[in-house]
Amino acid sequence: MQPHDQRSRRGWARTVARGLALCAGLTGLTLALRWLYLRLHRVVLQPTAYRTPPIGPAAITPQLRRLVLSDLHLGGGDHLDDFTDDAALIDFLDHYAAGEPTELILAGDTFEFLQVRLPDLADDEYSDAAAARRLEAIISAHVGVVAALARFVATPGAQLTVLIGNHDFELHYPAAKARLRAALGLKPDDGRLRFGVSYHGGSVYIVHGNQFDGWNRFAHFAGITEPFEVVRGTQLVKEVINDLEDEPLPVAQLIDNVKPSSAFFWYLVALPQLRIPAARRFLARGVAGFLQVMLWPEPHHMPISGQGPGGLLSAPALSGLWRWVAAVRRGRVARHREVARHVGEVASAVEPPGEMLDQMQSEATRQVEREVRAFNDRFAREMLQIARLPEHRDVTLFVCGHTHLARVVPLGMGQYYINTGTWIEIIYDIANMRRQEQRFPFLEITYPNGVQPQGSLLVWMGVATPPQRWREGPWLVPDRRGWPVLPRAATDRV
Repeated sequence: MQPHDQRSRRGWARTVARGLALCAGLTGLTLALRWLYLRLHRVVLQPTAYRTPPIGPAAITPQLRRLVLSDLHLGGGDHLDDFTDDAALIDFLDHYAAGEPTELILAGDTFEFLQVRLPDLADDEYSDAAAARRLEAIISAHVGVVAALARFVATPGAQLTVLIGNHDFELHYPAAKARLRAALGLKPDDGRLRFGVSYHGGSVYIVHGNQFDGWNRFAHFAGITEPFEVVRGTQLVKEVINDLEDEPLPVAQLIDNVKPSSAFFWYLVALPQLRIPAARRFLARGVAGFLQVMLWPEPHHMPISGQGPGGLLSAPALSGLWRWVAAVRRGRVARHREVARHVGEVASAVEPPGEMLDQMQSEATRQVEREVRAFNDRFAREMLQIARLPEHRDVTLFVCGHTHLARVVPLGMGQYYINTGTWIEIIYDIANMRRQEQRFPFLEITYPNGVQPQGSLLVWMGVATPPQRWREGPWLVPDRRGWPVLPRAATDRV
């Protein structure tokens, strides 16, 4: 190589390095300025009358058998609807409706509002009327399940309790509550159907669990605010995951089953088909969308566009302003989607070396396992802190869903954390397509000894076969500090 060629290449390398350093510096400055702006220009969320109270001990019938299901995610019947086992759920409801008086507790994310797309309803319209329309689409798609719920609540001694989760947060709206009551054949004041954000009584404490997850934690989970609060998890589903599911790749239909949301990037990198251009386009679009959601303020607040629950911000004089603000935001979302599409097209045309892909997928698979383990452990620790509160000293069972992974964790002092999992299909390892074997978990709570509850984590096997006990691997037990640590042999009955 000639000396001038060497000097030329060194000069080119220095130029590239300076350019990268400049880009990094500008990016850092932009993030710093954005951080400062958000701290100085905070959005104030004003609570509205659209609220759902917690269910306390005075409203809970002692020693009644309770069944707890979570995360059904009943959708609108299209390719975004992940619940495909209506027949199994109908059999389950009819089976237990024919037995002893029972309270059925649906512990959040029963309805998949975030993935209902209607041609004449904007995705970012959050109002009383919009919530009722989305729920109507879900009811129409799962007529048999709703009819089975109606038969259940019609049984003497039955009680249906619906807790609110992050995917059915719009149940706070009165029109949505009223639509479900009408579908079940109940009058507005019929106490056989009730809604709550938490459940505390009968020595049981139940929440959905999204408040333990930073991606899905609401500043005001107890009700609707002005402006409407949109957390990052909601934004990720509506602006990234729903678009990805429109892709023709087989894996596209599975991507919204990712838990936790923070593992979304690693699941994409772990795709086994990255040597295929379409898969690289899918990955690049997902990563670009994920990063844009990460960089946007959290939580995200949507002006109600004059369609909200009333109050100062919904004054007619401000309707034009909110329409303009909504149009600006929709333009930003459209630009983000366009950027993601362009990134995907570029990535599909560039094939990285095979050795690099192997290393990326290997590391991504390990990272997914670490993310899931940390996510589950965080939920156990959050429940442990709640269990140590003075008002919960007499509570035996601390129950939630949200993670989609059923488990039983002893918290010490005779208390247990139980996650009721989900009834939709779960992919444990997207690279190797390892699927959940136990499909329909539920928690049965009885009181064989009087006041203290006994919880059995079971799996519905159908009408002809008794429910099986949930089988777990190693579980967490408290160490000397009171924090759960691995391992110990598992049980399902506590």
